[in-house]
Amino acid sequence: MALVDRLEEHVAGTFRPKGGTTIAQHMIVKMPDSIPTETESEAYAAMLIAVHFAQETFGGQAVFSARIDRDEQSTNNVDLFLAPIYDKSDKKAPGGSKKAVSMTRHLKLLAEEHGFDVKGARTAKASKQSQGKALQTAFADYLVHHGFRALRGKPKTTSGSDWDSPEIYGAKRDREAAEKARQLLQDELQANIKQSKQLDTRARRLDERAASVHRVEKEIAERLAVVQKQEVAARDREIDLDVRDTKLQTQELIIRERHADLNSRADEIEVDREAAAIDRSKAAAELEQIQKSAQKVEDDRELLQLAVKSAQDREKIAAHEIARNKARERELEAAKDRAKRKENEATNVLAEAERERQLAQQDWSKARELLSELLRMTQPIRDMVTRVAAAMGLHREDLLSKGGAEAEEAARSPEMKRIFALGQSNGISDEHPDGFVDLAKLQDRGPGR
Repeated sequence: MALVDRLEEHVAGTFRPKGGTTIAQHMIVKMPDSIPTETESEAYAAMLIAVHFAQETFGGQAVFSARIDRDEQSTNNVDLFLAPIYDKSDKKAPGGSKKAVSMTRHLKLLAEEHGFDVKGARTAKASKQSQGKALQTAFADYLVHHGFRALRGKPKTTSGSDWDSPEIYGAKRDREAAEKARQLLQDELQANIKQSKQLDTRARRLDERAASVHRVEKEIAERLAVVQKQEVAARDREIDLDVRDTKLQTQELIIRERHADLNSRADEIEVDREAAAIDRSKAAAELEQIQKSAQKVEDDRELLQLAVKSAQDREKIAAHEIARNKARERELEAAKDRAKRKENEATNVLAEAERERQLAQQDWSKARELLSELLRMTQPIRDMVTRVAAAMGLHREDLLSKGGAEAEEAARSPEMKRIFALGQSNGISDEHPDGFVDLAKLQDRGPGR
């Protein structure tokens, strides 16, 4: 659709001043480098940013066409075509207002918001310059507010054209890029020189420290050979003890499982005993009720016997009552027998539970005897641990007595810590915060602690 047709469709039904010579505006928006426009989708997104800015600035009903050139050297120029529409007060119109087109209203308001005195401008050209400055400032603020990197250009201090040809403008850009590259290379060179000096100093320090460490390593290697021999003997003994300990632990686990089963069985028996006690209470209550019923039956029988003697005509009724009472007596006897059987069953269950508890106590005593035997057999290895720990402590004191940072560093060197870590991996040492063995703690430790 042609621009004229789009304009007519956009302003259809609006009021346009009869004396106005400008029917639309053409605004060129140059997007900053921080907004990419290389691909078609990026260029379309950049164009939408310019359209939204214009709509927001010119009242929301301004842009009727927009484009961004893809065949020019600069691909970040957006062309906007505007005819701003606003609500013009009119008492004769329905609702007191009507849609109208204005080319200057929104720009003048924008200039006044940014502190320009549009009404007091000496010439129309000065007024337009104020409006243009306000528009540039508003565009930069809009981009920054929406998260884009943008910087307002320096305002002109003199009148006249400041346009440069594409060749001159390109040369200025190339000169600026070359200056930036030169400054970056110079900064990088200075940083490399500084880093080289630091590396040389650090290399000298590392060489000195390596010589000191080599001397300490030689001394530690000699002492380590002695400790390793002792450790091999201790490890062989420990392997034998581990085998026996594994067997004892297996037996202990079996005993504990048996004990847990017995406890579970005892709990079940206790529940059964409580249930039997409840049944016994119910049976006693039922027996008492039966006795009361039997007494009542006996009383009824006496009354019936008296009634038979006094009234022969009620003999059939009395005979029926006697038969029913005999049936009740038989039911009472059966209930007594059931209560007696339940009481005997509860007594048998309690006796079985007592036998199971006695067996569990015997198994637990055997497990304690086995554990005591294990403690007696591990006494030699604990004595050897004490002697190795004493040798380690003497070596540390020997290093620290020499004084100086080198001796302190050697006492806390990785090699010394590996010796103690080797002992700790076999479960025979406690580690101090400074990497040495606490002999008092080591001597106080017992088996399994």
